[in-house]
Amino acid sequence: MGLNENVKNLIRSVVDNDLPKAKTYANIIVTNETSASNQYFCKTIKNKLETQHNFIELPYDIKGILKMEDVSTSFNEKRYFLTDREKKIFEQIEMSNNTNKKLTEMGIRYLNSTLLYGESGTGKTTFGKYVAYKLGLPFSYLNFSQCITSALGGTSKNIEKVFDYVAKQKCVLMLDEVDAIGIKRGKEDLGEMSRIVIGLMQSFDLLENDVIVIGATNRKDMIDEALIRRFSIIHEVKKKNNNNAYNLIINYLDDLKIGYDDDDILEYVETHHKQSEILKDIVKNIIKMINNNSREIEGF
Repeated sequence: MGLNENVKNLIRSVVDNDLPKAKTYANIIVTNETSASNQYFCKTIKNKLETQHNFIELPYDIKGILKMEDVSTSFNEKRYFLTDREKKIFEQIEMSNNTNKKLTEMGIRYLNSTLLYGESGTGKTTFGKYVAYKLGLPFSYLNFSQCITSALGGTSKNIEKVFDYVAKQKCVLMLDEVDAIGIKRGKEDLGEMSRIVIGLMQSFDLLENDVIVIGATNRKDMIDEALIRRFSIIHEVKKKNNNNAYNLIINYLDDLKIGYDDDDILEYVETHHKQSEILKDIVKNIIKMINNNSREIEGF
């Protein structure tokens, strides 16, 4: 049996214990396989590669606080729809990422940071994963509400440990529920939460150019103005309009080669615009289709 370059790279990745790269080459191999006898096997493996989360091992002291995921195979771009508004934001982030390489060489610090705000379920976290996927970077996820401890100073220590680790990585750092910690400080506020906000801003200032920060919040009005100024882009993620919701649904179903009634989807998107709700309804309809032994969505 001859070994082509993809098979050689897969073997090298296994020997080097580089699981993310091994999965990447495995995906390439099963995608390119043309033998009819191997199609079921390849389809099964490809589906597993594209749906499983590839979490990266983290130091013991930040496990449970930070999650780091290789989205190179787990994020399926074909089942995602990027709106024109978010496309412009991605282009700005990508341009800053490319520019920052030159700025680093010139000894100039510029943090590539974006604050996304808007209702829950509009796709802020998914957009963060999309950015990581397109730029070929690990996706690091920190939910601030899970950092808060009852111990005095514990929350600040948790944040400091996470930022110390991330500062040494090249990744997309997603900071979810920023309002849980970065709340506005009063003029006389010298309490623990105020110290946390100050510590968070100091941690921001230690990050290098090659870390991309994406913050997410449902309550931008609650965040301290000094923290907001740490973000170079401020963007509202809105609910999907009819056209965007429609394209999200057909992208998802077309990728799975599932049939549907166009009129049913057009009627559905008249009243459903939250990305999280749309994705749940897609899965519900697929489950119903499977139970009916069909290959087409009946109703929506």
